[in-house]
Amino acid sequence: MLLRLKIKNFLSFNEETVFDMFPNPKRASFPNHIYSDKKIPLLKQAAIYGANGAGKSNFVKALIFLRNFIIDEDFLKNITLDDYYFQLTDRVQKTISFEVEFYTHGRYLVYSVDIDETTISESLLVSGLGTVTDQPVFKRIGKKLIAKTVQNVDSATKLLEMNTHSSLLPLNQKFPVLPNDEVRDAYAWFLEKMVIVTVNSSVPALIHMMSKWPDMMAFTNDVFSKTGVGIQSFRVSNQPLDEWMTHHQRYRDIQHLIEQDPLRPDTAISRIDNNRNIFAVTMVNGMKMAQELIFEQIGQLGFKKEMKISAQSEGTVRLLNLIPVMYDAIRHEKVVIVDEIDNSMHPKLLFSLIQFFSATETKGQLIYTTHSSILINQQTLLRPDEIWLVEKEQGCSSLYSINDFKIHNTINLENGYLDGRYGGVPQLEEM
Repeated sequence: MLLRLKIKNFLSFNEETVFDMFPNPKRASFPNHIYSDKKIPLLKQAAIYGANGAGKSNFVKALIFLRNFIIDEDFLKNITLDDYYFQLTDRVQKTISFEVEFYTHGRYLVYSVDIDETTISESLLVSGLGTVTDQPVFKRIGKKLIAKTVQNVDSATKLLEMNTHSSLLPLNQKFPVLPNDEVRDAYAWFLEKMVIVTVNSSVPALIHMMSKWPDMMAFTNDVFSKTGVGIQSFRVSNQPLDEWMTHHQRYRDIQHLIEQDPLRPDTAISRIDNNRNIFAVTMVNGMKMAQELIFEQIGQLGFKKEMKISAQSEGTVRLLNLIPVMYDAIRHEKVVIVDEIDNSMHPKLLFSLIQFFSATETKGQLIYTTHSSILINQQTLLRPDEIWLVEKEQGCSSLYSINDFKIHNTINLENGYLDGRYGGVPQLEEM
């Protein structure tokens, strides 16, 4: 679970920007949108609005950057750090800063890091949630390390000397100089519990996942039935590869791929065109099987026809690619971040999808950027503390919540937003 995120000097976020998932205790609407079974209440979702170029995608990029830095020890070696500093000033600061507070495995942890060309400074604390003093797990500045438990001080120092541009978290996975559960749990949270979906993301293993996990297949059919996309049912077809190939001559190149990299149990080779999972080849009981996604749709006078993914709309394909992460946010304790969730989706379809998530009993969190103002409805869908805005002034992005304004629970938030009352909308001149 994500509690709070701080960003400073990253792309358009020059000054420290704070985003959090804390509900306003004075607002009584939609109590089911709040996780109240933890030490501190947390919201289950947040929508981020703003004009084009205001910084919404930079917020998502900040999370991608932070996650990559923590899970990949070579991440900084493969990028140009100068590209990520705030540039629109004659005094460019050379340090990028992040701080993230999160909940995992029964603990509230705070990870912070300052990154520049020469030095990494990072720390991990057990959060006291503002009621007691935070307890340090480790603090590292360059090659110097202070920790409550160190397996071997000399080994830790040498490890940091050899990897000056890496976070200690991925290094500790390979060489466990810090045997603390908190360190392992923090790394696992970024690796497994934070899921980020960009505009052009696809799910290479989608067909394989659907065929292996009946729960996800049932979940998908539930989503399709309740979001009105005209799909009666959804399944994965299975056919012996040799038999399937006789009807799909132009896909014979898949044979060469299998010959170069033989299939192993519980693996698959997928063909993806334009973010569409056309087919997959996998091993089932020692036999090569071709799998396809099949959609049963209703036509005139109740006529039913099974269609392939090539016949589906861009909106349906986008919804299908979102389903695995929606499943994660509902069934598992994962934080799912989606950039431009409304991409290719009709506003009413998106409204239906968010309404489905909001009304479902969940375990994780869903955070998304969007332009779809239809969601800004405090009577039927979103609480004011779930709505965030990004505004840019003199090239610098700032992030704030509609909850910061004095808002009565009867006010039409969508009209107020579109009128520019809260900011976060484009300022257009006459063309």
